[in-house]
Amino acid sequence: MRGLQTAIFSPLRCFSAALRFLTILPGLTRVPDEKRYFAGSAYYFTIVGLVSGVLIGGCALLCLRFAPPMLVGVGGAIWLSLISGFLHLDGLADTIDGFMSCRDRERTLAIMKDSRIGVMGAAAVISLLLFKTAAILSLPANGFVPVIVVACAAGRTAAVLMMCLLPYARGEGGMGNLFFDGGSARSVSIISAVILLAAMTLLTPERMLAMIIGFVLTIGLLCWWCMRKIGGYTGDTLGAACELMETAILTGAVVSF
Repeated sequence: MRGLQTAIFSPLRCFSAALRFLTILPGLTRVPDEKRYFAGSAYYFTIVGLVSGVLIGGCALLCLRFAPPMLVGVGGAIWLSLISGFLHLDGLADTIDGFMSCRDRERTLAIMKDSRIGVMGAAAVISLLLFKTAAILSLPANGFVPVIVVACAAGRTAAVLMMCLLPYARGEGGMGNLFFDGGSARSVSIISAVILLAAMTLLTPERMLAMIIGFVLTIGLLCWWCMRKIGGYTGDTLGAACELMETAILTGAVVSF
């Protein structure tokens, strides 16, 4: 439980490590030997999502005062991906390129590692941005900020749960070894889920059921697909999980109106 102890006794450094890893925002403090705090930073992924959602939702609400809704909707969809430096969107493109290639496991992993984007990856990125834009535009002007906040938190929670539920797919090791010690996977998944449920209860209680259904279906299907195609997760599938979960939550909110 070293990760939980680090999260409790070094909260600012763990939060700063999570903030720098998940967003383009600067950390709150300088963190020497940052890898020491990665295991503890996983406990703050959902909180970083909440902070990101507040910033994006606040900017969108401000822009509505002098810009048309269509422009704000497009901007909101872009900002949801820009906050991570488009890292998660890149993961989505690589994942779709690999998974839709109909190749064996090793070739699929090789395609995902290739920095070049294919037609299927490009189509997935464009489709997702269009879908997010339509969902944001379908939300009422006085209620879209809480939904965006919850969507951002759900995306980061999905990444945490995928790391907890699946093994790392590449034999050389990777992020799972950095963010989890032997006994922290269960605790970080439970804590992240509780924080997300609390955010849904406080911010979007009337749309909570649809959001929970969308979350469970999305994470379940993604984990099944990842296991079937590559036998686990990679950094690319974590980014894909974040982007697709945000879309699922936005969609659930729209459907529930």
